[in-house]
Amino acid sequence: MFLAWNEIKRNKLKFSLIICILILISYLLFLLSGLAKGLINMNTEGIKKWNADAIVMNKDANQTVAQSIVDKDKVDGKYKKQATLKQTGVIASNGKDEENALMFGTEQPSFLVPKIVKGHKVHKDKEVMIDQSLANKGFKVGDQLSLSQSDVKLKVVGVTESAKYNASPVIFANNQTVAKVNPQLQGDKVNAVVVKDKKWKDKSLDSKLEAVSMDNFIEQLPGYKPQNLTLNFMITFLFIISATVIGVFLYVMTLQKKQLFGVLKAQGFTNGYLSKVVLSQTFILALIGTVIGFGLTLLTSEFLPDAVPIKLDLLTLLLFGVALIVISLLGSVFSILSIRKIDPLKAIG
Repeated sequence: MFLAWNEIKRNKLKFSLIICILILISYLLFLLSGLAKGLINMNTEGIKKWNADAIVMNKDANQTVAQSIVDKDKVDGKYKKQATLKQTGVIASNGKDEENALMFGTEQPSFLVPKIVKGHKVHKDKEVMIDQSLANKGFKVGDQLSLSQSDVKLKVVGVTESAKYNASPVIFANNQTVAKVNPQLQGDKVNAVVVKDKKWKDKSLDSKLEAVSMDNFIEQLPGYKPQNLTLNFMITFLFIISATVIGVFLYVMTLQKKQLFGVLKAQGFTNGYLSKVVLSQTFILALIGTVIGFGLTLLTSEFLPDAVPIKLDLLTLLLFGVALIVISLLGSVFSILSIRKIDPLKAIG
C-alpha cells in the first residue's frame, strides 16, 4: 500500500487523469441509477402507497384500469379488505395553470387515498384533493378547478402526499363526483377493485373478471417494462465500459513501467508483491473517484428542477459504488498478468 500511494503522490498529473475518468464514470452511473429510480417512482408511487395485494379487473381490459368496467356487487364481500376505484383522465385548470391528471373516485374513507398533508378530506360532491405533485405546479387548497371535458366545477379542499400514477398527478374525489365527470361510471360501475388479502388467490370470481397481483399489474403499466429494461441495459453496459476503460489505462501504465518492474524483480520483489501493489493502487484510485462521483451526484440532485424525475436510493448507490470498485480491481487483472510475464534481464536491457 505504501509503494502504491507513494507512486500516486509522485505522479499526480498522470493519476489525476485516471481519477477524473473514474469520477465521470461513477457520476454518470449514479445519476443514471437515480433517474431510473425516479422514473419507476413516477409510474408506481401512488400504487405502492396502497400496500395492496391484488387488483380485480375485467378480463378483456388487458390489465389496464382505464379499459376495465366492473360491477361492484360482483366483488363485494369476497375479500378481507377491498376498495373500489373509478378512474378517468382529465385536463384540470385553476385559471392560471393547466395540467393533465388522473381523477380517482374512491369510497370515503379509503386506503387508496394517501396521507393528507394540508387541508381536509372530501366531505361532499364536487370536492377534491390533489396530490403534492400538483401542488408543486401551482395548484392549492381553495382553487376552483374547471375540466376541459366537463362542465363540472371542482373545489380543492386538501393536498395529499405525492401519489403519481403512471407518471400522472392524481386528483382524489368521491365516486359521485367522478360519475358526473364520466357518465360511464354511474352507480355501481367501477374500473377496478383493489384488494388487501393475502389469500386473494383462493377466492372465486365471475368468469368475466380476473384478479392480478400488484407486481404483475405494475409490470403491465404502459411503457413501464421497456423503460426499465432500457435503463438497466444502459447501466449494465456502463459497468462493462468502465471495466474496459480502467483495464486499458492500467495496462498502458504497466507497459510504461515495464523497466521499473524489471528492476524491482531483479532486487527480489516477487510477482505476488507487485500484484498487490497494482491492486492497492487501483483500489485507491477507484475509491477516490467513486467517493467524489457520489458527492457530485448528491450535489447535482439538489439543483435539478422538479421536472427531472430523480430519486436517489442510498443503498443502491452504495452497492453500485462497491460494484464499481470491484470492477476496477477486475480491470487490473491484465496488468497483473503482464507483470508476471516481465523478464527482469530483458526489461533492464
